Amino acid sequence: MQRKADHRFCSEHMINESTGERIPCPLDNKHTVWAKDLAIHLKKCNAKQKVEFDIWYEKDLNSGWKHLENLAPANLEPSTEEAENDSFEKHLELLKKIKFDPLPMKILEHSGLNPRISELKNPKHALQQSSLIGNMKQKGLLDSNTFYLEFGCGKAELSRFVNLCILEDLKTLKIAQHGIYGYGLIDRGINRMKMDPKIIKDSRDVDLEPKVKRTRIDIKDLNLDKFLQDTNADKVVGISKHLCGVATDLTLKLLLNSTLLESGKFGGVVIAMCCRHVCDYHELLPQSRQYLKMHGFDSMEGFKALKKVVSWAVCGVGRAEKKDENGEIERDESLESTGSDSMEHGLTYHERETLGLTARRLVDESRVHAIKELMKDYDVEIFNYTERKITLENVCLSIRPRV
Repeated sequence: MQRKADHRFCSEHMINESTGERIPCPLDNKHTVWAKDLAIHLKKCNAKQKVEFDIWYEKDLNSGWKHLENLAPANLEPSTEEAENDSFEKHLELLKKIKFDPLPMKILEHSGLNPRISELKNPKHALQQSSLIGNMKQKGLLDSNTFYLEFGCGKAELSRFVNLCILEDLKTLKIAQHGIYGYGLIDRGINRMKMDPKIIKDSRDVDLEPKVKRTRIDIKDLNLDKFLQDTNADKVVGISKHLCGVATDLTLKLLLNSTLLESGKFGGVVIAMCCRHVCDYHELLPQSRQYLKMHGFDSMEGFKALKKVVSWAVCGVGRAEKKDENGEIERDESLESTGSDSMEHGLTYHERETLGLTARRLVDESRVHAIKELMKDYDVEIFNYTERKITLENVCLSIRPRV
């Protein structure tokens, strides 16, 4: 959140100003609210429990995994701080030995977003969306005979731009529209400024009427078959821009728990992943855990260490370090001598960032390994869909039927 000019803190940390006006939310003390607005906030807070549920709600349907045979249970015993430090150092040494080939760079674009990009002062989000949609098109996942599921959709900006690009193709390429077309918007939060009506409004120019169906639900509780029941979709494709941490693993399990694969309706997935530091060891597919075990990360402690190192890939340059005119990292000795930004674990920023990228890659490769084991008829890959200067979370996962 941004800080207002007349405040020292942003609204999330304004409680630290000791004004007495901002208090922790009684439903979830991880966020705060103005005391005078508490009654209104409690009616719409995302943490408020729903009283009635949709027919596709099944508590924890996609949480855990029913096929856990031959997988040793994780060690859940509490450990001392000293033991945790020893475990971290041990797993850090393991990461230093792991080497991956660089990911392919697939920066594409779709002309349907050119007007949007040209009007923005900072088009970094639009550039990411354009590349994701360009990759969808290249993989045959962009057409008006598909029902798209946007996971963690927020206000559904990605879906709207997917729709604009499809409309562009319909106008310029004269593609026939004959199947069920629309968008299933899935998010556990309450979102303002939704794009849902704009998707429908944009489509009127080409006499297209997409179905738009939104649900407020956690992915772990979503029965996808029941959600899709009244859409009559012939082809379903999953999309997401920055699906956070565990939500990616829950989405993979949701797809596997559905009948999409056996019915032949599963068209594929394009997901820009992010936030591996909030993954959950218990929510990884068994095959993902086995992959991590092969690399020495076979316990909760090991995964905890992995998640800590993952954050180094996106933590930015420290105070005692700066980039020179060529973009190289150099140490600022005047700051370093004061101890304001000492080296962590005896590692420079560049070394920490490299290990962070290795840790992130390990998590992503474990997902690829699992999908290849479970979806034999599908091509699976991860690639960089944009440059790190656009976003540090620049890795995309794609799944599509093997041609």
